[in-house]
Amino acid sequence: MSSAKQCPSTVGKQDPEAHRASTVNGNETRLWRSLDEYADTGEFQTFLEREFPAGASELMASSRRTFLQLMGGAMALAGAATIPGCRRPEHHIMSYSRDVPGEVVPGRPLYYATSMPLPGGGAEGLLVKTHEGRPTFTEGNPLHPVNRGKSSPWSIAAMLSIYDPDRLKYPIFREGEGASAIERDVTWDDFRAWSADHFKTFDETSGNGLVFIVDKKTSPTRDALRDRIMARWPLAQWIAYDGTGPDNKMHGLRLAFGKAHREILSLENADVVFSIGGDELVEGAGALRNARGFGAARKVSSTNDTMSRVYAAEATYSHLGSQADHRFVVAPSRLPAVVVELARLVFKKTGKGGPLAAKVDAFDTRGPSTIEPAHLEAAAEDLVDARGRAAVIAGQELPPEAHALVAAINEALGAVGKTVSYVRAGEEESRDGLADLAELVGPMKGGRIKTAVCIETNPVFDTPKALGFAEAFDRVTNRIVLSQGPSETAARATWQLNIATFLESWGDTEADDGTIAPIQPMIAPLYDGALSEIELLALLAEDRSADDYTYQPSGYDIVRDVWRGRFEWSDFEKNWRRTLHDGLVAGTTQTGSPGTSSAASLFGSVADALDSMPVGTEPAPEALDVVVTTNTMHDGRFANLSWLQELPQFGTTVVWDNPALMSPATAERFGLMPDPYTVKEPKAQMASISVDGRSVEVPVWIMPGMADNTVVLTQGYGREVVGVVGAGVGFNVQPLRSIDGKRVYTGAKVEPAKGRYPISSTQNHWSMESRTSIVRHVDLDAYLRHGDSKVEHENEYGFKTELNFAERLGELAHTPPNKSVYKNPFTKSYDDPAPGSRYTVGPQWGMSVDMGTCIGCATCTIACQSENNIPVVGKTEVRKGREMTWIRIDRYFSGEDLHNPGPMYHQPVMCQQCENAPCETVCPVNATSHGPEGINYMVYNRCIGTRYCANNCPYKVRRFNFFDYGTKKLNGGYRKEVPEDTPRPNNINLIPPRLREKVEEIQKLRMNPDVTVRSRGVMEKCTFCLQRINAARYEMKLQDLDMIPDGFFQTACQAACPTGSIVFGDLLDETSRVRKEADNGRSYALLGFLNTRPRTTYQLSMSNPNPKIRKPVEDPFHHGGHGSEEHGGSEEDAGHATGPAFIDRFKKFEDGGYALSLRVLSTPAGVLA
Repeated sequence: MSSAKQCPSTVGKQDPEAHRASTVNGNETRLWRSLDEYADTGEFQTFLEREFPAGASELMASSRRTFLQLMGGAMALAGAATIPGCRRPEHHIMSYSRDVPGEVVPGRPLYYATSMPLPGGGAEGLLVKTHEGRPTFTEGNPLHPVNRGKSSPWSIAAMLSIYDPDRLKYPIFREGEGASAIERDVTWDDFRAWSADHFKTFDETSGNGLVFIVDKKTSPTRDALRDRIMARWPLAQWIAYDGTGPDNKMHGLRLAFGKAHREILSLENADVVFSIGGDELVEGAGALRNARGFGAARKVSSTNDTMSRVYAAEATYSHLGSQADHRFVVAPSRLPAVVVELARLVFKKTGKGGPLAAKVDAFDTRGPSTIEPAHLEAAAEDLVDARGRAAVIAGQELPPEAHALVAAINEALGAVGKTVSYVRAGEEESRDGLADLAELVGPMKGGRIKTAVCIETNPVFDTPKALGFAEAFDRVTNRIVLSQGPSETAARATWQLNIATFLESWGDTEADDGTIAPIQPMIAPLYDGALSEIELLALLAEDRSADDYTYQPSGYDIVRDVWRGRFEWSDFEKNWRRTLHDGLVAGTTQTGSPGTSSAASLFGSVADALDSMPVGTEPAPEALDVVVTTNTMHDGRFANLSWLQELPQFGTTVVWDNPALMSPATAERFGLMPDPYTVKEPKAQMASISVDGRSVEVPVWIMPGMADNTVVLTQGYGREVVGVVGAGVGFNVQPLRSIDGKRVYTGAKVEPAKGRYPISSTQNHWSMESRTSIVRHVDLDAYLRHGDSKVEHENEYGFKTELNFAERLGELAHTPPNKSVYKNPFTKSYDDPAPGSRYTVGPQWGMSVDMGTCIGCATCTIACQSENNIPVVGKTEVRKGREMTWIRIDRYFSGEDLHNPGPMYHQPVMCQQCENAPCETVCPVNATSHGPEGINYMVYNRCIGTRYCANNCPYKVRRFNFFDYGTKKLNGGYRKEVPEDTPRPNNINLIPPRLREKVEEIQKLRMNPDVTVRSRGVMEKCTFCLQRINAARYEMKLQDLDMIPDGFFQTACQAACPTGSIVFGDLLDETSRVRKEADNGRSYALLGFLNTRPRTTYQLSMSNPNPKIRKPVEDPFHHGGHGSEEHGGSEEDAGHATGPAFIDRFKKFEDGGYALSLRVLSTPAGVLA
């Protein structure tokens, strides 16, 4: 026993007010999630002390009068049956079918391989899970070279498109023009009969006056059909475009190599990466491959490993830049100057470049270097030293000439063929579609275009307003639009045609590396008659008569015919079946090429192009830079996918909106600061942003780490003709864009506009307030030096604990030992499982999350949502802190400087499956309990909604169904039987449940039948995908296995994670990956000092700084503290700990011992958060 005269944890007490910073890392760097947390005011501390966001528990914001009107109307309409409000909804179950197909076993899913075309070209290879013929979940095809089993938010959310109740269900014909026009529901037979005669008229003119406007994509079959159409009508126009803007990278590679190429990155081979304005981990056709390569290069499994070093120059945080070891904040217009300055240094150090080197030396960058010259010199030297294992990459914000120069830099670094390679691109893919549309507008306005066929495009909305496409489109006599849902272009069409999604049709794709993959239907089109893109093109290309109105080419036959001419297969049927099984055509993946015959040719071509490269001056308050970018909405085509709308956006964590982003200094200068989070409903100030006479009004949100005098706008929002999900969401920024669709504008003016606008952001929700060392971070040198060491920590009470490297950075080095006051029935001990206890018998499930490779893409969040039937709640409910997602991505800024923060850290937080779960001890009905395999169960039909468990959860990972989110229609209204004059509250959830629109039958088809759909008043949380565990257990028995092998199945989040940061498995299996991750010195338990014994562990994040820019911290244990080899044990030493104390400054006046007891929670220098 200790002989101390007082509690050792109170020895050397500090003044809590001296340490108000909320987080500190191994390099003594503070962490914070928002401006409010950075300021750390008393009001914000009170806000956090609420445990849950303001308004989360308040049912109603409208008046009592409105509430009584609603309830009175409900009872009058529904009668006595509506009065028992707690009664469960009634559900009627019908059997599957009398005639079950032979391959279908009810309750057992089937998987099919297919592929999804990506906007702008490229593809993802997918595996689609189907239940009784219904597609219910998409994940990456492990055989496809792009996915390798991983997936993106877009491919997962694509499942919603097939079950979208707002999609077009049948053709619509519009008679007349203007206000007098009449729309009639027609059939595909009507269109086939009309089109046969109509398109014959173009045979006489060779297609003059006919134009096809299609989405830019890569598909061999569509290319073949395009050639057939152009062969029939040589004077017709075929325009493929992407509304987000021209592909500057592809155009730049055309300048460099003479022909268009795609860039293929192999980041797993790169030791040093320099990114300039790019976000290659989430953007472009190769994003999944790049994210996987990045994760592999940054993964450190032992002290014998190393990791890549990343530099980033950018105007605002990107996924890659947030993980950079050295990040330089540069205004968008100055990024081309960075490319030139880097090229100078590389060419000088390598002695390469020839005439280009001289051209670069003489190039006028229009101002001093934005990056400190010594730092840029060190980065260039690092690249040269890693010759052959280095890569320089640039984003679409940069002009084509800058991309050509980047290609020359990579050539000089010996990167080509090792970390960078090139694949030839098709002519259609490389054209500037917006420029082609600009040339088309004149003939359209002049009446020279008689028929326009728009296929999966929406140019009325997603082209710059300055282009005037909408007005020109109205001048075309016959306007045919093949669309999935209502759109601005379809609303102006004479023929609106409903398309079959890629999950309902046949087709093919070509990935950026040349891999050709089939698209095969999972289900017949839900709405009879719907055609795919290739089926419509084949129909129009066919010379037929109106009497053949029932004739329709089959997508299946079209693809097979094209492939017969493309592939020289001796046994077509055998290879066809193998291709459908594998999900790709074997042997079509290209390894890439240097792109040119000689380096001299490349350098000469780039030298010729360099003269025209635009370089801007440093922006100023009177002349700002504006960047128009994209996010999950892309060009607006995904606006009706609710999962993507409610997915917190990278960096800002904003949902359901697209505010303009500014740095704190810029927003403060113009008087555009948003409300603090201590306000019940924070609102953003509206601002007017204008460039060359074009302007938009948008709300302004703050983004630390942005370049000053810079504004970031996001397109794809502000849709006017769209389904109920996307209606009224965000602001349309197309009026600001120029005709050429460029992404960066200079000389912009900003001024406050009238009004304030509510913004929903999750950045301060579910704060684990008053907890220390949540996020831990060290430099690579520290891990290599101390990573294998374990220290026996003995406290003043005589208890001993062995701590690994990561745990030594946390509270366990300071707190009393983790020993319970009672024996856990599963462990039969006060701490670790005793021999013979249940927890010593496998399997015992656990998870590991590597924060060193997590890029904050939130793919895990949306995969979990799809797998587990998690509903969306809408903007209003999110603002009240009622979002339902089981996995949240906590984002932390770092550094003491609000205006120049350091790296950004991402921490996925889900239910930790605690062995000593605090939630279980407070549930009065035992709705949450523990299972013999270590999983914290949630029994929905026992839950009575007390929410005690959520209050007692230190991780804030439990979600409560305040309303019937899962069974009522999002943004719906009253049922049809309700009178139209019935008052409607601002929050539609306040409509009595029996009067609200239910989820439509088509939406129910998407639900995973293995997971219960929860109703109002029920708590829910992560279950470690228990349904997948059970399925694996059944399969194990069927295959007569003794145990579930490691990797036999994956949780939804693990399967989706692009970087492989999430690992799941049996902790008792010494060969399992999760066991190796848990035993690693980087592994620690989140809030482990609370003795919750979580089954989920985290691996600390690491940096690999260049010693010439910042000296690495080799010893993160240089602070004072309690007992262990790195902590002095004397009372004098105890008084000099450098970690901050976390306190409630109001409570400390009420309880004199409160501040003293907080000494045990002081954060040692060596941790984050």
